[in-house]
Amino acid sequence: MMRKHIIALFLLMASTSSFSQTCEERESKLLEVVGGFSAGMLYNTYGLIGSISDGFTHDAYDAVTISELMDAQKKLADNLVKMLEELKNGGYFKDKKAQDFAGSVIIILKGLKKQAQLLEDYADNKSRQKQEAYEDQRKQNWSALSKLMGIEE
Repeated sequence: MMRKHIIALFLLMASTSSFSQTCEERESKLLEVVGGFSAGMLYNTYGLIGSISDGFTHDAYDAVTISELMDAQKKLADNLVKMLEELKNGGYFKDKKAQDFAGSVIIILKGLKKQAQLLEDYADNKSRQKQEAYEDQRKQNWSALSKLMGIEE
């Protein structure tokens, strides 16, 4: 019985402390967290595509598997771009910094989608030209991602 009272008291305290923040403070904190998740997701997607490319180079994946894996990444990128563009163009970001961040994320997502497509193209036809196109896009993506995350190249 005492345990139920303690839990109820904790929930009451937690709910009243969140009301002490202004809407702007909560929004700012939420955007900060979403930004962190976004940066982490972009970094992991970049790493995933690179790891799959390495796997293909070492014959761990065939062209069909590469196509399936990269199609999933491209669809994810398309969905995230669509959602972010709706937020950005719908005036949901009041702060220019948030708008700029969303714009940068959109650009990087489109670059990652292109990198995924170029890996598929290379897996279908192992030409030097396709490999160089993939590498060029990979480098562009790293440059944009490292800039967004504040990582020195």
